[in-house]
Amino acid sequence: MNLNKNILSLSYLGLIPFYFFAIISIFEDYNFFIDIFFLYSVIIICFLSGSLWMKLMILPKQKNNAFFRILSVTFPLIAMISELFVSYSLKVIIYALIYILIYICDKKTAAHSMPDYIRMRFFLTGNVILTHLILLYTIFTYGIF
Repeated sequence: MNLNKNILSLSYLGLIPFYFFAIISIFEDYNFFIDIFFLYSVIIICFLSGSLWMKLMILPKQKNNAFFRILSVTFPLIAMISELFVSYSLKVIIYALIYILIYICDKKTAAHSMPDYIRMRFFLTGNVILTHLILLYTIFTYGIF
């Protein structure tokens, strides 16, 4: 599968809100931008989980398809529950782990049939985790656990 320029552009443009809200939260002394960052992160987790679900329906069946389908439904639920009930610092860790697990699921299910997509996802996942670490720095700097 060769990714066209529109898909690549939209994918990379999706990093802008992560970086914007993570960096601006360093300079602002209130939680509004941190809350927006987390909401955007939950939206992207839901989107990625939905695309994982779709890939599992379209791609040839593999051994772990049922397990990955359960995970693709569970990830957004965990993110939504975390958004409601978990502290900022723990949300960063939970969301970063979810992004890593979604990437692993993508790689296990589509590495052979979609190598370009997996390369792009690796880059994007690394950047998203970096923005979460920037936000974690902000959270500890201002003591807003």
